[in-house]
Amino acid sequence: MPRWGVMTWREFEQEVGWTNFFVIAASLSLAQALSRSGASDWLAGGVVGAARAVAESPLMVVGVLLAASALVRLMIPNITGFLATTIPVAMSVGTASGLNPVLCGLIVTIAGDAVLYYPAQSGSSLVVYERGHLTAGEIFRFGLLMTVLAALVVLAVALPSWALLGERLAR
Repeated sequence: MPRWGVMTWREFEQEVGWTNFFVIAASLSLAQALSRSGASDWLAGGVVGAARAVAESPLMVVGVLLAASALVRLMIPNITGFLATTIPVAMSVGTASGLNPVLCGLIVTIAGDAVLYYPAQSGSSLVVYERGHLTAGEIFRFGLLMTVLAALVVLAVALPSWALLGERLAR
């Protein structure tokens, strides 16, 4: 509360990581552009159309979302950028394949947020890596392990829990 004495406005201005605001704003703009332009629907239609056999089985769609999330997370180091890119597409895939789009968005969120494949994907892992406590190979192997664990959490914990709460995967 800068005006009431906890900190001055100048301290607030200097201490806030403004880069985070810009990254989040750009990511949200990207997500909105993907949705409004129809690009996420177009991409989802292509994915579902190319894999009709997969689209007929809800668990196969979940498997494809989990695998695609791992690949996209490998390419996009920033979690906000990853989520802004994958959530609209995953929700469109869910809609196109007759699944609950919100759950499809949550699936890619769990899959992407649970993993780091290299040190630059997180400030904390970069600090540990720079100090020599972990190698890039160790971080990558741990990322692969976390990918498998995230998939297991989605399949064995999240989907059954959502079903108990009344949110079924298949509509």
